[in-house]
Amino acid sequence: MNLETVLNNIEFKSLKRCTSLEIKLIRQIRNEEKIRKKMKTQHKILISEHSLWCNKVKSSKTNFFYTINYHDQLIGGLGFNNFNKKILCGEWSFYISNKKNFIGLGASIEYKAIEFLFKIFKLNELYCYVLGNNLEISRLHKKFGFKEISFTNYSRKKFLNKQIINAVYLVLKKSKWKSTKKQIYRKYFSDNEK
Repeated sequence: MNLETVLNNIEFKSLKRCTSLEIKLIRQIRNEEKIRKKMKTQHKILISEHSLWCNKVKSSKTNFFYTINYHDQLIGGLGFNNFNKKILCGEWSFYISNKKNFIGLGASIEYKAIEFLFKIFKLNELYCYVLGNNLEISRLHKKFGFKEISFTNYSRKKFLNKQIINAVYLVLKKSKWKSTKKQIYRKYFSDNEK
């Protein structure tokens, strides 16, 4: 499969522009068992809880959510939280429905989302943490330039006040992304090698 074509068919849509049907679908995907097991919040999210979360995100100036769409079909979610406008950093995560996932999709979303977040929010640093049972995602982040850091360094940005047991904390600096994104694109997405 040509990953450049996959990359070109991925779009992000703000939660603020989502229909009620899309909001319902976000909850259904988020409640898939394989997704819940790899998230901090692992219980099934109730309709009332989801509605409260949506309203909170829609009015927030520091937390943002986007649907991930592939060929105009909602397949997952992209979160960007704790945006600090002064030092231009924030924390991100994404998930993809297991019913829609295929080899290369995660890497394509990773690349497009990183580029999107750095560009839209003019970031200096992008942070994330990955639960210990999700080593595949931790390795994926590192392939895209993320560097493992201590919880102490992570918590200095005020993202978490309590350490999550068995989590990996990561950061991607703007300078690292700028210096490696073309190389990553050529390696995974460029059609020139054929």
